[in-house]
Amino acid sequence: MSAITTELPVYDRTARKAHQWTMVAVVVLGLVIQGATGSLLVAIAGAIMLVGRFWWPADVVRQAVWRVLEPAGILKRDDVQEDHETRRIARILGGSLWLIAAGLILAGNAVLGWVIAVPIAVMVGLDASLNFCALCFVLAQLDQRGILRRA
Repeated sequence: MSAITTELPVYDRTARKAHQWTMVAVVVLGLVIQGATGSLLVAIAGAIMLVGRFWWPADVVRQAVWRVLEPAGILKRDDVQEDHETRRIARILGGSLWLIAAGLILAGNAVLGWVIAVPIAVMVGLDASLNFCALCFVLAQLDQRGILRRA
């Protein structure tokens, strides 16, 4: 009996990691600055994550990596085979939650806004540093237990 292997598409991991680290840095800067400016920074990160998922030109970080940093030799392209489907969903969820958090911070409910924003930043940082996609892990656990197949 032979295992069926599926060829995964190739993606530039350098662009993904640069995007992730930049989003984490923007949110952490927002946490340090606080107030309306901090809220704006979280909103910018959320918009780049969410809009950039559906319209590539809006992902200014990846555009900078592909158009400036890699061609100039500042960053080296690292093409790897990865499954991005769950990461795309995570990006939509993370971007949406950061936009909600920014609205909460701006509306005067900073504690709840940061309670939402910081864990997302931690998860993005985990993926950037350790290639650990938290949503991928959760979905794999649900699938392994047969919960996804029943849904």
